[in-house]
Amino acid sequence: MKTQTKIGLLAGSLCLAIPVLSRLPRGSDWVAQYLPDEGHFISGTLLIGAFAMIPAIIVFFTALISKSPFFLPVVISTLTTITMLAYCHYNNDLAADAQAAISLIIIPIYAACFAIVGGAVGFGLQSATQLLQKRIGQDVDPNA
Repeated sequence: MKTQTKIGLLAGSLCLAIPVLSRLPRGSDWVAQYLPDEGHFISGTLLIGAFAMIPAIIVFFTALISKSPFFLPVVISTLTTITMLAYCHYNNDLAADAQAAISLIIIPIYAACFAIVGGAVGFGLQSATQLLQKRIGQDVDPNA
């Protein structure tokens, strides 16, 4: 498997795990809010997982456009997405309001926007770095 694919799978998996991991410091009751009840466990998990996949897929595809040695698009995209997901899911109290469950759909969509912007910034920095390396390489005279 190519390096970009491995990095993309790792970054995407991290984006999927962050919503639950960010709730762990507040206790098991806080984590249990994100688990559907027994009657709807499979369908609820699939619904939550489908929306959680949106930013993970975008982060995976930014890994595919990344190039070594820095892999800037995937690094910046993953960091911005994970930060946004952890910040929003840490304080998301589903028991506070009847409409609070809508946030499980809205948060991944916003995180996908952050992933796209982070990937674009990373791609711009990657392109600038490569251009700078080419210019520095052209300025050096090998015959001197």
